[in-house]
Amino acid sequence: MSITQKQKIDFDSAPDRRGGDSFKWNRFADPAQDVIGAWVADMDFLSPPEVLDAVNTRLCGAALGYSDPPDELVSLLVERFWRLYQWRLESSWFVFLPGVVPGLFGAVRATGKEGDSVIAQSPNYHYMFDAPECSERELAVVGNRLVDGRWEMNLDELRTLAGEGASSFLLCNPHNPVGRILTRSELQSVADICVEHGLMICSDEIHADLLLDTDKPHIPIASLSADIEQNSITLVSPSKTFNLPGIGGFAIAIIPNPALRKSFEEKIHGLSVYPSALACTAALAAYRDGGEWLAQLLEYLRANRDYLEREIASMIGLSMAHVEATFLAWINVSELKLDNAFEHFLAHGVALSDGSPMGDSDYLRLNFACSRATLEEIIKRMKKALYAK
Repeated sequence: MSITQKQKIDFDSAPDRRGGDSFKWNRFADPAQDVIGAWVADMDFLSPPEVLDAVNTRLCGAALGYSDPPDELVSLLVERFWRLYQWRLESSWFVFLPGVVPGLFGAVRATGKEGDSVIAQSPNYHYMFDAPECSERELAVVGNRLVDGRWEMNLDELRTLAGEGASSFLLCNPHNPVGRILTRSELQSVADICVEHGLMICSDEIHADLLLDTDKPHIPIASLSADIEQNSITLVSPSKTFNLPGIGGFAIAIIPNPALRKSFEEKIHGLSVYPSALACTAALAAYRDGGEWLAQLLEYLRANRDYLEREIASMIGLSMAHVEATFLAWINVSELKLDNAFEHFLAHGVALSDGSPMGDSDYLRLNFACSRATLEEIIKRMKKALYAK
């Protein structure tokens, strides 16, 4: 089944994931209390029908043996990056992966040597911290800070750390969890610093399609110039955009520099495998046929984002910056002065993400990729938790 522009997708009727196999809903389930899963970054919505149809057809078709990514998918990706970003890719630059996380670990190990420092922003997706620490590297943290209510990277800190001998910089753009889309000027400043000091840039761009502010485009940092392109690894995946993590991972490391690509492939050899046949089938259908579904999803997420921002602004003791991209809200709970904010809200039936593993215990992360009714219930429970403080 294909979606036409006249067909409205009913995101309000997201399936009830309680009692099934949902990691998001089961991790903090409690027989004595109903708990809403609003932490890990997957959506409650069904994937596009075109994707589900394609996977069903593949299951009923060829044998499920080892497989290569289809040529159509490779060509589609090359065309897609030129159409969206005017970045001309070559298929030889692609390294197919079962997920972005193995790509982060591979990127850290592909440059420098044991004991080198790897720079990452904070707060950040926690695997950005784990990748250096689990790869015999030293983590060097550059701060994200609120400036006039908007999160910005501390470029002075980045410049200082880069000058102290780091081998690479891990960028998250659009950023999880603060929801920023970096501007061309910001990206150019980051790139200039990294090129000047010889840092490889690994850019996690898994949220690149989830742009909620329509006036802010996503720009792959590697597309800025040939120098930056040759000193970069760009990680992309359809899994967040089309809610595909459960089909088996699919991601791509785009590595234009052949020496860097060879090093990356050597470092992940035996630790990372090609995506499965079903993952490739799902990715192809999503990128080829999922455009209308995505357009309607973004409208729904924007409405949820706007509702959430209004509600958080009305709640004494909570605050959040505007979310430009992703379906994740980074909520400041420091004014509540709770011993454990995560446990407090969990006790009132809402499982949020604890900010501590992401670099800041004063924050909780909320996933608003759910039905409006579920989001309203989350807010209701959070308000009750505030009164019970």
